[in-house]
Amino acid sequence: MDTATTTRNPFDIPELRHQLSQFLPNKDAISCALVSKAWTLDFVRTIWFQIEFEIHPQFVDLSPDIVAKHGRNIRVVKNAITLEEVSALNHVNVNSLRHLEIGVSTTPTQQENAYQVITRNNTNLQALILLRIVNYSYSILPQHSIESLTLSYSGLESILQICINLAKLRLPHVTLTGSPNRPFQHMGITLFSFGLKIIFHEGLTRPSMLSHFPNLTTLDTWHNISEVIVSSSRINAEILRYCPLLTQYKLKYFASSITPVFLANAATNVMRITFEKDEMVSETISAIILHRATLTKVALFCSYGYDYEMDKVNPVSLQIAASNKMLQLIPRSCTHLKRLNPYPYEMDMDVVEAAEWVCKDLRKLRIRVKGLDTKERILKTIAFWRAGCWRRWQKNATGVNAAVAVDGEEKRLEEDHSIEARVARHLLKFEQLWWVWLGYKTWTPI
Repeated sequence: MDTATTTRNPFDIPELRHQLSQFLPNKDAISCALVSKAWTLDFVRTIWFQIEFEIHPQFVDLSPDIVAKHGRNIRVVKNAITLEEVSALNHVNVNSLRHLEIGVSTTPTQQENAYQVITRNNTNLQALILLRIVNYSYSILPQHSIESLTLSYSGLESILQICINLAKLRLPHVTLTGSPNRPFQHMGITLFSFGLKIIFHEGLTRPSMLSHFPNLTTLDTWHNISEVIVSSSRINAEILRYCPLLTQYKLKYFASSITPVFLANAATNVMRITFEKDEMVSETISAIILHRATLTKVALFCSYGYDYEMDKVNPVSLQIAASNKMLQLIPRSCTHLKRLNPYPYEMDMDVVEAAEWVCKDLRKLRIRVKGLDTKERILKTIAFWRAGCWRRWQKNATGVNAAVAVDGEEKRLEEDHSIEARVARHLLKFEQLWWVWLGYKTWTPI
């Protein structure tokens, strides 16, 4: 009997290569794809998974043969705005998109191309974003001329009828013309993004656009200060009637007086709320507290393009002057809160420590703390927190002798009055806390 054994390279296992391919950036995936034909099959999917035209403008220059070979691997398309970009996507083998951000200009050619792309991917599309068209003309300074997309109600109906698996529909800067040909509903849409005035059109004899989405859970909307304000009573009545599952609200570009009014008088059964940082005022916080029995998430929109994982610590803006005491009312009142992100507002530990946070099931926290203004201080805080999490695990899993040693380490942390130790002690009060951001990258207990 031959007892010799053959050592096998673990990367010869296709399943392992497939798992690895999902975590690599494009540059590394390309290198792996060049190893062999077998590796190419696994890593080419990662390379072609997402096409973002701001990052991959060369896509429009690819030959039809290359798109024919790899187009079926594309799942996500972002910022396909120009006629050239939309036309490049209009290939028979680009037929498995899940997420599509596409611009439809006023030219018939681009409209036709965009509609064909949507139609070809209708059974797979889960998120559809119809983008505005932005033209740039340069003089001494760039001047932006924004042309809003005009879409007929019948056109929207056609899109929704063919995209039966669509779950997210965003229509930024879209103007709807006409009226519904007949009442229709899309049972799959759970997120709808549109301007408040257009959702609640002026035709009071017919229901708002909410009537089309009975399973809506997230409403992403905005109100321009120049527009007539929709009455809170109407919003409230139509939410209750048509969208009983609606629990999350994302409120953008509202005049400062609208968000608290919306929360206090219009929104119902609020579990998650995201809004603009300029509206973190006492009236808004008071309105948030009205929903403390149901709230699980309170967050502010981050600046466009802001990267929480950047390799630097940004200074906190001195222009932001929210009352620390008012801000603390949210975690002190909302028992079921699991996610809290009031950045870019800065917390003062003297104020934080004045009263307990009742949200003991907190899972994700993004805050800036006065005094934690360098990478080194933040990393020291995270090290304290992680060590405390490890001690807690040891204490629960080991015997008496180990527990005595753990208690000694806890005592040393309690006697440390540095800002890093104080923040770590606060974090350790939340046993379910898993994601922490203090101004420099996101950290977990392990």
